[in-house]
Amino acid sequence: MFTKGNPRESFQMAANSFLASSDKDGRLPPEIEQGNIEYKLKLVDPSPERLQHLVTQLKWRLAEGCGEAFYELGVSDKGTLVGLSKKDLRSSLETMRRMGQALQADHTTIRERTLPNGRIVAEILFRKCLEDDHHFLEIRVAILGSHDSGKSSLIGTLTHQEPDNGKGKARLNILRHTHEIETGRSSSLSYQIIGFDPHGTLVNYGCHMVSTWEQICSKSSKIVTFMDTCGHPKYQRTTLGGLTGSDPHYACLVMSANVGYMPDVSKEHLRISLELNVPVFIVLSKIDIATADQLTRTIQDLLVYLHSPGVNRIPVVIQGKDDLVAAMPMVNQSVIPIFLVSTVTGDHLDLLTAFLNLLPKHNTHPEILDAPALYQIEEIYDVPNIGCVAGGILKHGQIRVPVKSGQFFIGPDRGKFIPVMISSMQRQRCTVRTVRAGQAASLAVKFPTEGTIPVLDEDWQPGPPKDFKLRRGQVIVETDQVPSCYWEFEAEMTLLNHPNKLQTEQGVLHCGSIRQNCRLTVQEPLEPGSRANAVCKLMNEPEYLTVGRTVIFHGTGNIRCVGKITRLLNKHTTHSR
Repeated sequence: MFTKGNPRESFQMAANSFLASSDKDGRLPPEIEQGNIEYKLKLVDPSPERLQHLVTQLKWRLAEGCGEAFYELGVSDKGTLVGLSKKDLRSSLETMRRMGQALQADHTTIRERTLPNGRIVAEILFRKCLEDDHHFLEIRVAILGSHDSGKSSLIGTLTHQEPDNGKGKARLNILRHTHEIETGRSSSLSYQIIGFDPHGTLVNYGCHMVSTWEQICSKSSKIVTFMDTCGHPKYQRTTLGGLTGSDPHYACLVMSANVGYMPDVSKEHLRISLELNVPVFIVLSKIDIATADQLTRTIQDLLVYLHSPGVNRIPVVIQGKDDLVAAMPMVNQSVIPIFLVSTVTGDHLDLLTAFLNLLPKHNTHPEILDAPALYQIEEIYDVPNIGCVAGGILKHGQIRVPVKSGQFFIGPDRGKFIPVMISSMQRQRCTVRTVRAGQAASLAVKFPTEGTIPVLDEDWQPGPPKDFKLRRGQVIVETDQVPSCYWEFEAEMTLLNHPNKLQTEQGVLHCGSIRQNCRLTVQEPLEPGSRANAVCKLMNEPEYLTVGRTVIFHGTGNIRCVGKITRLLNKHTTHSR
């Protein structure tokens, strides 16, 4: 390939070797009824009946995209780029303005392209306006990668809109502990947010009069939450717990362009993300200091791994907005977008920011939204003047306050559940009245006063009973009967890493926010890359589990297994162990 020249020339040569955008041959994939993408040849002076039909159609696309929809103007239903005249384009955009106005949705032209015949095609983004101060769309992105890859510096630059100085200045706003600042390595999970308004303008701490999460949320219709994870092998259990517990919508794998290879930790993070069905995009950082030879070797090693068995993904380097929009619909399939950036010079950070603005959130299935509420607890806080507050994610259903019907239980603590009342809720530190499935929120909860059957508000107290311990991994369940918990389960497991063959192993199990010692047993020895049914036995206490949940097993010696629960065993009773 190339061995000399400056890094920017190396970047262009490396990028040209990747798959080109799919829409450069004059055709897009055929339109489908599902999803939030709509093709239109033109929308010129529609009749009132036609306009009403278009509004209904837009309403459907917005619902499919959780408040966002893309319209391709000048494109036939079969995906052929036909184009419009300038006059028809202006008239069509005016029609779109009226459509959006009817549904309180703003529209922005993402890109325009002039075809060889002189006609124009355009891509339009619709985004719902805020229904109230805190009705925003949230996308969670886990930032993965090995230590010293620049994860924290990337988040610091995106959230504060200030370039790094090459010595870690940007990450000082992200790191939480003194030893992290001294070593430059994250040892715990931390969260930061940026926002985008209905027109796609970035909202972060670099904006005027913005210094808190509440102010970012109040100005944004879309929030991107970054979870900064640990890259050092010493803290991989913390990272695995974050991946399973925070339920990210996307994973961003950060690699240093100047290392000359793909680190083992990066390979492991990528493989686990794919096994968890989390779409991945890759950021190669530090291109300002990478030599041509270093960049070449890093990209070559990355390509080899992306094409290896068990991964089989197609890399697409994002060089401009055309590549950006063309790759967007394929992120959840077999394509992995790759960005080459520098937090020091700011090279290509605008493309990464535009990508985050366009990232879609897929609609929650109606059966999940209509199911009884199931809330997964990540953290427990004792807040002055409020009492007990649980932080976590609502996996199923909806919760509205004040709660007018239904009964909630919290647990298990050594197999025990107790009633609980939800008094208030917040999302991103902003008070809300409704939380829906898939959203992260914190719940202020109250417990029955000892010796009473709670009926009135005064029958509830802010703290749990003395014999009930709150912890990470518990759940809040909406049910009329006391929930059940289990000691064992059967799961279909895939062995990712093992020095030999696996048959019986003891390690740590991650299932959502659950993190507990576990013994895993398979009937026949399991080889790396193969799949088999395994029985997992919890060692400390029973947990609330459901069929279909994803689990990760982390054993000694870098042993990794990923799978899904297929059957629950050994239900807890007062005499079981």
